Amino acid sequence: MLLKLNLYDLFVLSFVQLVVSTVLVLSPAREIGSRFRWTGSRITEVVVGSVGAIAITAIAVELTHLTWGLQIGGLETAAYPLALVSIVVIALQPDRNVVGCVFYASFGSASLAFIVWAAYIAVVATTSILETVTASLVLILDLAAFLVWMSNINYQSDVLARSGLGRPPAKADPSYQPFVSLHIPAYTEPPELLIQTIQAAEAIDYPNFEVVVIDNNTKDPAVWRPVEDYCRDRPRVKFVHVAPWPGYKAGACNLVLRRYTDPRAEVIGLVDADDLVQPYYLREVAPYFSDPDLGFVQTFEGNREFEGSPYYTACVDSFQAFYLSVMSSRNERNTVPFVGTMGLFRRSALTAIGGWNEWCICEDTEASLRVTKAGWSGLYIPRCFGRGVVPPSFAGMLTQRHRWCFGAMQILRLHWRSLMPWDRSPDNHLTSPQRRDYLMASVGWFRDLLMLAFSLLLLAITGLLASGSGFAIAPLDGKLSLLPMSLIIIATVCMMFTQRHWTTLSFRRAVLSLVISLAVTWVIARGCIEGAARRDGVFLRTSKSGGHRTILTALKLTRWETGLAVALYICVGLLADLPHKPWLLIFLVFVQATVYLCAPITAVWNFRAQGARSQARQRGYAERRLRATRRRRARSLVPRPAAAAVTALCVGGVASAFVAPAALLHATATARVSAQSLLGSASTEVYLKVGSSGAAGSSYYPVSSMHLAGVAARSAHGAQQVGLSFQTSSLVLLGEILAAASDGQHLSPVSLAFRKPGAGGGGQPATELVDTFATASVASLSEQLSGTPTGSVSLLLPAASDVTTSPGTLQDIGPFAALPEAPTAAAQVTLTDTAGGTPSYPVTGVSLAQAASGAPISLSFASAALPLLGGIFHAQNAATAIPVLTLSVRAGANGGQLGHTFSRLSVSSFAENLSGSVSGAVTLVALSH
Repeated sequence: MLLKLNLYDLFVLSFVQLVVSTVLVLSPAREIGSRFRWTGSRITEVVVGSVGAIAITAIAVELTHLTWGLQIGGLETAAYPLALVSIVVIALQPDRNVVGCVFYASFGSASLAFIVWAAYIAVVATTSILETVTASLVLILDLAAFLVWMSNINYQSDVLARSGLGRPPAKADPSYQPFVSLHIPAYTEPPELLIQTIQAAEAIDYPNFEVVVIDNNTKDPAVWRPVEDYCRDRPRVKFVHVAPWPGYKAGACNLVLRRYTDPRAEVIGLVDADDLVQPYYLREVAPYFSDPDLGFVQTFEGNREFEGSPYYTACVDSFQAFYLSVMSSRNERNTVPFVGTMGLFRRSALTAIGGWNEWCICEDTEASLRVTKAGWSGLYIPRCFGRGVVPPSFAGMLTQRHRWCFGAMQILRLHWRSLMPWDRSPDNHLTSPQRRDYLMASVGWFRDLLMLAFSLLLLAITGLLASGSGFAIAPLDGKLSLLPMSLIIIATVCMMFTQRHWTTLSFRRAVLSLVISLAVTWVIARGCIEGAARRDGVFLRTSKSGGHRTILTALKLTRWETGLAVALYICVGLLADLPHKPWLLIFLVFVQATVYLCAPITAVWNFRAQGARSQARQRGYAERRLRATRRRRARSLVPRPAAAAVTALCVGGVASAFVAPAALLHATATARVSAQSLLGSASTEVYLKVGSSGAAGSSYYPVSSMHLAGVAARSAHGAQQVGLSFQTSSLVLLGEILAAASDGQHLSPVSLAFRKPGAGGGGQPATELVDTFATASVASLSEQLSGTPTGSVSLLLPAASDVTTSPGTLQDIGPFAALPEAPTAAAQVTLTDTAGGTPSYPVTGVSLAQAASGAPISLSFASAALPLLGGIFHAQNAATAIPVLTLSVRAGANGGQLGHTFSRLSVSSFAENLSGSVSGAVTLVALSH
């Protein structure tokens, strides 16, 4: 009978069944038949649910016959595959009721039916190769839209039609109160706002916690000094300011985790700089970590200072939709993402994965994926324990959404292989629902990019119809426009109803919240394009101040969206002027234009809302900063221009003779390029080599964040020295520097190579300049050797003497080592026992640090090996030094390895957990070289 299937009958019937199931899922009828448990059998549930699904399909057949006049026989044939899909979904989704399963199946069937029907039309209606190719591209676009929209409908049907819990409720042990270290990262935050956050954190009613405020890269002392003054001498608060510091927020949090977190801390908490935490936060949430398998807990993040403003209320409503629908749904499948604030992380789980990923600008969600992949669980608690400030400006909201989207693209680029069903590697513990949810969470951002592509398609179709061209792009005219339009409208209506269902919002508030969500479609589409085009992103801070407010600034901010909306509205007029008006296509273009019109409407709406009294504090701070900047500019203009130029020239000339870094890499008179000019170029690649070219294993290793500066210290001969600081992920280079620092010896020689891409033949990177120094000493080092290896090193180099500079393209320089992308290192410690044996034990969280040249080197690590912890415990109690300890680190097949032996180590700190999973954290100090 299926051989007699008519594609058009299936196309129309799937649309009618989708409408019927949508009406049911949005009405009280969705509660009918939530469970069929009078026999306690799952088979009974599937059988009775299948009867209900068949009944819904039968109603759709009758309505299609009455509305479209299609023959019952053909519709009955088309009903078989639709009913079968519904029955399969009912069997595979035991936690949703019948109506929810039929709705989910109907949306999928309708989408697939449209794609099949469009493919059929493309085959029989195209008259040229160009039309066939164009239709194929459109079909690929339709298929991508199908996958993206199905992820959205999955969450909505799960929230609206869930009939049972897919995961048992989490239990907390109130007697378990681990030590918690709350980290508050900040960058150019208003000091009044940050101090309020610190005060709220200090008032937490919990016995075992600390607060660490990390301000990274804030240049203006007027911003971070008041916070430092407030934190000084407060018993529970530490304040850390670092500038410059790489890695954005993740880099700052890694620094705090490694250096400034109390060794007793078992749980790490993150709090945004504007969140006011409730006093009972830790007492309510920390006891959940009594479950040894729990890796992190995420709570509901609320908002404040929006009451009385319709704009900011709409912003809050759009934010809360994520927590109330997506987070609640994903919690049932143990796929909760960590969102970077108002959440707690188990310290051992975080250190086991190597800390926060400094490459990804959404390091919080990326870390939760890696922890889940490692076998830990996550928990979402739908309770509000802290409230933050809504982004005052629409520009701040656009920056925030762009950062989230770009970060999702980075996560997809980094982990897509792990999310595929065929990845069964031993270290990948993700279940099938977890893979699907994390994959769909990243893919779901493409929805707005597909909407942009769809808009461009509509512009092309309108141009062809208005010009009377016979070229056909896609079957989007007349009745064929009905189904794709209905898919978008139904998904949007269901999203609004989901908000109202969970939050009891009024219809007006739901519509205004939808306007806010649609206003960011362009910036999200741009974020998808940029995330797919380039690997590295820039962390753009969400401003907490309103900024300069003018109506022209607001409209300029949304010029691209405004242009798209105007172009689409012009298309509506052109289509309406045709002799045979395609009304459904006209309506579709009008809806698409209105989507982009939401952006300028929101920008102007925000312009008016920033005059609210609740934003006066942020505006006042921004105005004070602006006045201070103007005063500094005025003072700089006091001398006459000529006198100022002469003064600057004299001061610069005198200073350069003593401390200018230019003397470090002095180019010869015949050089066409200089190291300083190359360093100033963002495209320059910098490599460092220790040892002569003939030495075994001598290679150039890539370094980053390189900085040159004159220092006050002089060598033993009285010559001026220059400081060279850099970062590297090369285990081999870090091992060579560690050996020199440990033995108190000099590195000899040290060569720096500067390569600029495209300067050589064939577009390949060419060596532009090589500086070789006869000797160098290690001023300080900080190395993180487990997870993703990284190290920060400072060297002291001769300023001018004993420096050989080789300019130009040098073909004989090399080899240049290439590190694998994001290498994962495994570390072991070998400890000589009393019997003379040398057993090896795996360790994690390995870090090395030397504060100054010649200072003792501290070694920190964590381990679950009882013999290793026992040996260190006895050494601590006996107050004797550990005679010999060997550290071995290996990063994959091509990531290199590091091996170093320490002698006479004392135990600086030792913390051991003997309940549940045994673990210990150790810090050792090398007493002698």
